[in-house]
Amino acid sequence: MITLYDLAFDKDLRPSPFCWRAKLALKHKGLSWRDEPCGFSEKHKIAFAQSQTYPVIHDGPEVVKDSWLIAQHLDAAYPDKPLMPNPALAKFVNGWADGAVHIVLFPNVVSDLVDRVRPLDKPYIVESRGKRLGTTDFAAFQANARGKGVAAFRAALEPARRMLNDQKFLSGDSPAYPDYILLGTFLWPRTISPLELLEKDDVIYAWRERMLDQFDGFGRKAPAAV
Repeated sequence: MITLYDLAFDKDLRPSPFCWRAKLALKHKGLSWRDEPCGFSEKHKIAFAQSQTYPVIHDGPEVVKDSWLIAQHLDAAYPDKPLMPNPALAKFVNGWADGAVHIVLFPNVVSDLVDRVRPLDKPYIVESRGKRLGTTDFAAFQANARGKGVAAFRAALEPARRMLNDQKFLSGDSPAYPDYILLGTFLWPRTISPLELLEKDDVIYAWRERMLDQFDGFGRKAPAAV
């Protein structure tokens, strides 16, 4: 059986957008897996993969790290139900989400994220995110960011919005890996923050609702911030 090493927060919240990509890819393939929750301070659990980040999967003799490489592995090892019927689109969405969307999203939820890590992981997250932001007053940083940050996040989604004006999913009539990438982005704040990022009349809002219902509501049923 596949083992998935998944980043876990307090109260078993699972916010990692990259781990969500892997879980949704496994669901797409109809594969079951054993879940191995790991905290920021438990990277020794993935030392066998020469990795410092999650997700990692152990699939029989194969060890694969990085969500993109995991998706490629799953398509190669389990060719039924391809994750990437349009590889160029998948590669674009992967880079766009990482390089544009996450960058504008992070400041809007950083304080909520820090508040919800496991207690033993708090020193790590405070130090690492404090260095990145130049402050450990995450609440003030987040409050200031939200002044323009939510609008900036919505603007960054425009490429997806233009596609979804004409089709139900980024991948066309049914979801595939590009959709799972972007849903992972939304499951990140949904898991650790009560902030609503979309207007209800946004086509992306309707898409997100359809995606949360996929796989018998797998994403919707996940523990979320209140």
